[in-house]
Amino acid sequence: MTSKTPVRVAEDVDESSLNYAEIKALATGNPLIKAKMDLDNEVTKLKMLEANYKSNRYKLEDKVAKTYPQEIRRLEKRIDEMTRDIAQVEPLGTGDNRFTSLTIGDKVFYDKKEAGEALLAALKDVSTQKDQVIGQYRNFTLEASYDFFTNEHPFCLRGETTHYGSFGQSADGNLLRMDNVIDKMPEQLDDLKAKLQSTRDALQNAKEELLKPFDKAQELQDKVLRLAELNKLLDMGDVEEKTNPSPLLEDVKKAIIYFRNREYGEDNDFEMFDVLYPDLRHVGLAYTETPDGQHRIQYELDLEEKTWTQYVDDVAVGTESFAREGEEQIDPLRVMKDDIELSDFSDLVYIEEDQLQQAIQTAAQAEEVYDPLAKDMDNDGTVDRYDHAFQDSDALESTYDVDERIKEPESGHKPSILEQIKAFKAEERKEPKENKTQEQER
Repeated sequence: MTSKTPVRVAEDVDESSLNYAEIKALATGNPLIKAKMDLDNEVTKLKMLEANYKSNRYKLEDKVAKTYPQEIRRLEKRIDEMTRDIAQVEPLGTGDNRFTSLTIGDKVFYDKKEAGEALLAALKDVSTQKDQVIGQYRNFTLEASYDFFTNEHPFCLRGETTHYGSFGQSADGNLLRMDNVIDKMPEQLDDLKAKLQSTRDALQNAKEELLKPFDKAQELQDKVLRLAELNKLLDMGDVEEKTNPSPLLEDVKKAIIYFRNREYGEDNDFEMFDVLYPDLRHVGLAYTETPDGQHRIQYELDLEEKTWTQYVDDVAVGTESFAREGEEQIDPLRVMKDDIELSDFSDLVYIEEDQLQQAIQTAAQAEEVYDPLAKDMDNDGTVDRYDHAFQDSDALESTYDVDERIKEPESGHKPSILEQIKAFKAEERKEPKENKTQEQER
């Protein structure tokens, strides 16, 4: 699977054989059908070539915008470091004994044999894969480690940059190995310079390649128009080629993909845009949280209305159109594209402190939770938060004397329905007793 659209062509072995278009044209007696089907095949092939051209173009644009400039900066830094390292190398002596000195720990050795033996002794104490500083040689810090797999002691001479080698078992040979690493620095510098020039040439070639249009664009356009005419003549329905009413929209989509790749370290192709953003009215570019992690900040584009909106906790705190009024009308999509290319992540999520606090307050009000205990569900004049709840053990107990008529006390407390029912039943029990006493007195 690749991002390229392959072009596969299969020809008949026998030149005298008829294809489907010819058979259908012969059967119907209409040569336009054959012409239409031939055009269908040619347009399909041209569109595949165009898709391949666009895919390569997007990759070139990414290299021009990011890959090549980063590589050039890296190589320029390496060249500068290598140049300074070469300038600080301590030159060897003259004659048969060119050795100058070697520092192991705090001791300096001027005799070549003693220095080699001291180096071997120091390596016996190096038993980890992590580099350890064991001394200095020709103005470079000498570091060594131990490789368990190869049973060797890799070393590096560290200056502005790092130069690598590997020690052996010979005292004199180890000193020579360090000299060889230092002697190779000018050659490495030349290689870096050649690679830098090659990268610069590749960048220039890529820029020139981007200026070249699709060489079969006119042919594709002519054949698409001719195909639309044939479809109309054959009454095959409205299958005219759909064109993008706003070519700048494609540029805006590419700018959004490049923004994601640049700011978030992604590697999206342009074809991924419709997957990432199926709704052009909601194109999220940036999302973050406040330092305390309690609130969300989001920046979103509307490619249909050509506006941007900033949200705090899903509440819009700022929105603006990309339409600009001036001496002449500027396409808002052009303004949107330029704004995306010049912005970075911090620009999109930045918000003033007072505006943030106001937005947080607005969001809190919008998300206010329904509180059932703030209601007076039993209609007794007291909200349920400060009244008896049904789950309480004394919820059905009245605070009034059941032998008295329920009436509103001076406190303004209104009797509940349950209290009124209990009082009514108590009154019914009281009335038969009064009737019986009156009969006895008679």
